[in-house]
Amino acid sequence: MPDRPRNKVYRIQFGSVPVFVREKSKAPALKLSPHSIALFKQCKLQYKFQYIDKLGDKYGKAKPYFTMANHVHATLRDLFSVTPEHRTVESAKRLLTNNWRRYRIGFKNRTDEKRWADRALSEVTRFVAKQDVSITPMMLEAPVETKITPGLILRGRVDRVDKEPDGTLHLIDYKTGLVPESIDWSQLELHSLILSRIWSTASTKVSYLYLLSGTTHTKELGQEALNRVRWELLRVASQIRKEKDSPPSPGAACAGCDFTAICPAKHDGYVQLGEVDLPLWRDFGDILLTNQEASDGGST
Repeated sequence: MPDRPRNKVYRIQFGSVPVFVREKSKAPALKLSPHSIALFKQCKLQYKFQYIDKLGDKYGKAKPYFTMANHVHATLRDLFSVTPEHRTVESAKRLLTNNWRRYRIGFKNRTDEKRWADRALSEVTRFVAKQDVSITPMMLEAPVETKITPGLILRGRVDRVDKEPDGTLHLIDYKTGLVPESIDWSQLELHSLILSRIWSTASTKVSYLYLLSGTTHTKELGQEALNRVRWELLRVASQIRKEKDSPPSPGAACAGCDFTAICPAKHDGYVQLGEVDLPLWRDFGDILLTNQEASDGGST
């Protein structure tokens, strides 16, 4: 581990007697993102393993839904890099094929890879057919970051930002999974908070675009809402700083956790993702959704 910064020593003169005082070193700024905040709320131990102990590289495994989602996002980004008249279904297919060849990880076999590739193809072609692809976005797949307080930095990555005719911003996030019954807006709210501090123009509209179904869910955001988002962020940051025990939170989402091998809450009946054949789920929000539907007596 790198050495911690040593405290500085200053010499202060009181009359003829020198006095030496030691300045306390400042704690490094806490860097949070929508993902890390969601992870802390879901399981404090998983947050600790990922962001404090830095064990992701050691225990992380490639997952097919992440590979598919990354290629879909890259393809939609590349699509807007060509002139509008060339933003066709055939262009989207070609761009997806090129992106897919870059890396093909997390799949069990060729058959598994093909079904994920087919889903990706259906999503990008539906996007071209149903969405307005003639626009010129202000931002595409861009990292963003801002300082909330001297000791707190909020960062993330926005999929797309459009400028509306009235000059306001429309923040759009692509989702390659199922539409949940109850939508969690925190990711877009936090990204909108970042943009409001970078630019003088606030994001007054935020949307999740679900590529599988082709549906869009939109919410208006005003300054009062962003103020509430900021206070909630400060509250969670305070919890993270004070957390000492980091207890696990066993549940259905454990199937997607990379740290089950070292988790004290793992039990004998546990089944890890990859040990069974799963439908084409995008992420564990989808898995939790279908599990909830099953428990409520709905179809899966």
